[in-house]
Amino acid sequence: MKITCVLLDDDPLVLDLLQAYVAMTDILDVKATFTDPLDAHRYLMTNQVQVLFSDVTMPHLSGIDLVRSLKQPPLVVLMTAYPQYAMEGFNLDVIDFLLKPISLDRFLKAVNKVASILRANSTDQEMQTDIMTGLGSFFIRTDAQFVRLHYREILYIEALKDFTKINTADGRTHVTLVNLKNLEEQLPPGLFVRTHRSYLVNAAHIETVSNLEVKVGGHALPLGQTYRERVTERIVNRSLIRRH
Repeated sequence: MKITCVLLDDDPLVLDLLQAYVAMTDILDVKATFTDPLDAHRYLMTNQVQVLFSDVTMPHLSGIDLVRSLKQPPLVVLMTAYPQYAMEGFNLDVIDFLLKPISLDRFLKAVNKVASILRANSTDQEMQTDIMTGLGSFFIRTDAQFVRLHYREILYIEALKDFTKINTADGRTHVTLVNLKNLEEQLPPGLFVRTHRSYLVNAAHIETVSNLEVKVGGHALPLGQTYRERVTERIVNRSLIRRH
């Protein structure tokens, strides 16, 4: 499936170059091109695309101000001949910053970065659907029987030496003779997040995150320093409502 995009630059020659590069990628679908940022703004207010390639310095409205003006901007790749704008652009969480004149290989690197992010987001959405619908499940062995557990019902998994204890939302616990490391490796990546050397937590059930703990289903679990940055990036930053 192609990635939908908009191209914006007040120099028609740059737009021609970008469209030539796009034709070489076979992955981008250009929905519109603009030389006037105000026209691009009007289009983006009523049309959804996945990525915006935008010049920075333009009459009436800069590319940075354009991004700031959008409540839900697409992924953004900024382009300019002035590297001093790079830091301001990255503060807006832009995906990449291309310095003019833009080479083909540098453009392709930006496209690959966009594609990787969209693939990751798509995988996350599919995993969250599995969690919420209960389609995802697995079996564990407890004592003399096999028990099916659905991803959505698991709150967290706790290490007990060579065993693990699986805690579910209905208050049940299941002990299985599989250590936490092996269990984490066999569960689908992204559904659960390690918060401590002894805890594996269902990301969908995390209620709060602080410097020292996460709260899951009313249970306060420790958040180890080693795992804090990963939890913040994967769980908080991806769904954080930001101030523009």
